[in-house]
Amino acid sequence: MANTRELRRRIKSIKNTSQITKAMQMVAATKMRRAQEQAISGRPYSENLFVSLSRLLPKVDRSIHPLLLGNNSKTAAVVLLSTDKGLVGALNTNLLRALSSFIVNKSLAFYTVGRKGRNFVVRAGKDLKADFENLDVITFRQAKQLARMLMDAFKAEEIGQAFLVYPDFVSTLKQEPKIVKILPIDLDSVLSEAKQSAHAEVKKDDAILNTEFKFEPNADTLLDFILVHHIEEQIYQSLLETKASEHSARMIAMQNATDNAKELVEDLKLTYNQTRQASITTELLEITTAQIAME
Repeated sequence: MANTRELRRRIKSIKNTSQITKAMQMVAATKMRRAQEQAISGRPYSENLFVSLSRLLPKVDRSIHPLLLGNNSKTAAVVLLSTDKGLVGALNTNLLRALSSFIVNKSLAFYTVGRKGRNFVVRAGKDLKADFENLDVITFRQAKQLARMLMDAFKAEEIGQAFLVYPDFVSTLKQEPKIVKILPIDLDSVLSEAKQSAHAEVKKDDAILNTEFKFEPNADTLLDFILVHHIEEQIYQSLLETKASEHSARMIAMQNATDNAKELVEDLKLTYNQTRQASITTELLEITTAQIAME
């Protein structure tokens, strides 16, 4: 049985650890609220963009735009969004497990955002084309840079497909790995996303997708812009979802660590009191025995 001095030392150490995890929990909670608001507020824009694209694509000649057509390349690009830091529970583990199942027997080129994803790609010996830091403040500029690299590689037939792999924010307690194909842009998937959109306008009727609209300056010119913007927006929204998932997972992980530390302190206090009581009882017995022996 451990002595009382060792128990006191352990109790003090765990209390200090719980204070650190509590502080980290509060910081993560503050960042979490801001990140969640950004991710949730960005979803209606993405949904409306899907609806706009679904209305536009049937009206134009899709064979004239390279982002809508496949090519002969057998290599697929994967944009892997992870965290730079740990202490996020099973967030990165679940994400990389889903990715491992997806990449079996595929020729892949990786574009990573976040140190955890980059380390996984390097350890696996995969082709890492570019790596970006997972910044605390998400900017649309970063999404545009990533989108431009993917589109240039796709047009040059260096890649034949492109996928986003990221943790989708469902709730504070739930973040799910998600794999989304972004290149080439497929009309069926766009229509499916538009119909599943939570936006009230999309829920009305399928006939809304067949309504006549005026396009300014013209449908083909508008298509050139909206396809590029669609790719950029998908990447930007996935970055926001990743950041919301990261801070939510870290807040929960630190909350669990704090609770576990408090429970461990209570258990150690009970052990300390039992050890102390046993020590006192032993000393009393020794005194009593010595007194009897002297009589």
